[in-house]
Amino acid sequence: MQLQNVSDAVDEAAATRLGINRTDMRCMGCVFAMGPLTAGELAAAARLSPSAATIAIDRLARAGYAERVRDEHDRRRVTVVPTPKAEYVARMVWGQLSEEDEAGLADYSEEQLILIRDFLRATVSRHARQADRIRQGEALTGTLGEESTAPSAGSAQA
Repeated sequence: MQLQNVSDAVDEAAATRLGINRTDMRCMGCVFAMGPLTAGELAAAARLSPSAATIAIDRLARAGYAERVRDEHDRRRVTVVPTPKAEYVARMVWGQLSEEDEAGLADYSEEQLILIRDFLRATVSRHARQADRIRQGEALTGTLGEESTAPSAGSAQA
């Protein structure tokens, strides 16, 4: 939980510093991670409606962090790409952290690194499945507003 919270804090601080909201930051992260994306592909990757993705792209373009580029082979296809300003900002915000993370891994053996990689991949997969279960209502019994059968924070535990 601590890693998730501190990662969230880094993203929140970066979004605030860059003058964009968290949804726009998530879209920017998708474009960096996956390369040029159409608006529809970005919507799917960021789990947004097509109209919400378009609005985020518009905001990122106005802020100078993304631009729409027409495909050379199919002029009907337009992709979203990061601008040089976005690439510079990404290096400034996450470059030092990436270097520190890399340095932190230098003391591990190849076998340990494989174990860490496999654990993180499995964790990402579990978290993605849980997010899907929550969205589909499988992870929450009852509905919001109903009394929970879970013990409250102040109740005694056996």
